Parts: sequence; structure tokens; C-alpha cells
Amino acid sequence: MNTATAHRATEDTQPTLLLTLGEVASHLRCTRRSVEREVARRHLHVVRIGRSVRVERRELNRYLRSLREPDEG
Repeated sequence: MNTATAHRATEDTQPTLLLTLGEVASHLRCTRRSVEREVARRHLHVVRIGRSVRVERRELNRYLRSLREPDEG
């Protein structure tokens, strides 16, 4: 397998980089409106592409970690 083929194979197995707010809600098993509230409170950061709003998978993981870990403030 050459490097181009190996690179393509790893890209195909990687999860989606950007998620819609509906997909985030589905992952969290909550409503889209709950996700919108977290975005409005700036607890969950988004990427805007034109009029589209997306959440990076790593941002969703960071958000989940922040819910598990107690604040150190």
C-alpha cells in the first residue's frame, strides 16, 4: 500500500470532523434547543461557514470533558 492509499484509508475511517447542531444533540441525547443554549452561553464553541453553524468533534469532546471535571476556580 503506498502512502496516498494509506492516507485515503485513514481519512475514510475517521469520524466526521464537523457536526451539525442536530447531530450534536443526537450524540448528547438532548434537544437541538439545549445545544443552541449552550452555544449562546458560550459553553460550546462553534464554527460558522456562511450561514451554517457546525461543531468540531474535538470541541464536543472538550465540552463533555468540562462537564465531567469539576471547576478549579
